[in-house]
Amino acid sequence: MDINTLEELRDKQLVSQDQFDKFEPVISGKVVSLFYELRTLLYLGVLLFTSGVGILIYENIGELGHIISIGLLSLVTLACFWFVVSKGVPFSKDRVKPPTPYYDYIVLLGSLLFISVQGYLQFQYQILDENLGWSTLISAVIFLTVAYRYDHIGVLSLGITALGSFFSLSLSPQKWYSGEFFETANLHVTAIYFGAALCAIAMALDWKSIKKHFTFTYINFGLLVFFVGAAAGLFEGFIYGIYILLIYGGCAFAVFYANRERSFLFLLYAFVFAYIATTYFLADLVFSDAPELIFYYSIISCGGFVYFIISYKKFFKRKE
Repeated sequence: MDINTLEELRDKQLVSQDQFDKFEPVISGKVVSLFYELRTLLYLGVLLFTSGVGILIYENIGELGHIISIGLLSLVTLACFWFVVSKGVPFSKDRVKPPTPYYDYIVLLGSLLFISVQGYLQFQYQILDENLGWSTLISAVIFLTVAYRYDHIGVLSLGITALGSFFSLSLSPQKWYSGEFFETANLHVTAIYFGAALCAIAMALDWKSIKKHFTFTYINFGLLVFFVGAAAGLFEGFIYGIYILLIYGGCAFAVFYANRERSFLFLLYAFVFAYIATTYFLADLVFSDAPELIFYYSIISCGGFVYFIISYKKFFKRKE
């Protein structure tokens, strides 16, 4: 809407003068929203603070004293959670508006500091060596509880990550680059089950209308872990037909969810992993006997990818 349209609505008495006075500064650009910029700076501040605490401890571990460091971190963590609990609003299955503008950042800060305290205790005293897995599970339960109780998607991501770590699942660019993920590809079955379980839980909670705005995060984690696990099984040379069918099944679900939510991201997941599975299948059955077809396949597939990006990106936009 431009200023001329707003004036036309006012002249037709579809908008009152009071409403016009409120909308006019926004539409004309006299008032500019800094909501997302400020949120980004606040989140960045939380991350920089927790990173700085970790670096300070690491570089001055012998000077600060372990007990003092752990004590101070614990006090700050408890102060964060005391604030969160004291200012928290009652639980709701729907999206909850934060009681204060900086409430979400205190929740995230307390959760990240909790990880710092736990990691410090483990690094210095090795008190959890024999039960490290259970410690991770407890962290996951705490994070998921905090995420649902105080409606925080960032802490939900921490909980899902910790839960995956309990099952020995972890992904990083370094593991992809070095091939370490495929060296431990015996975990690919666990990854497939874990990813499928996350998607199933997400759809069940969504159907029950419990924190429906969490569904995107669950599905995003679930599909990525599922696809990576299936791809690991495919490349490891197992009975690859099963993994190709699993990838196609995951792609079908991704397309369904992409259409439901108008999300291009999940459509892109489906396209990329369907392409990987199809290319692997053709390379094994067709290209090995007719390698000259690889050139034509590459040209056609690249053209198809460009067409896909151009044709579908403008039709899909994730709903907020």
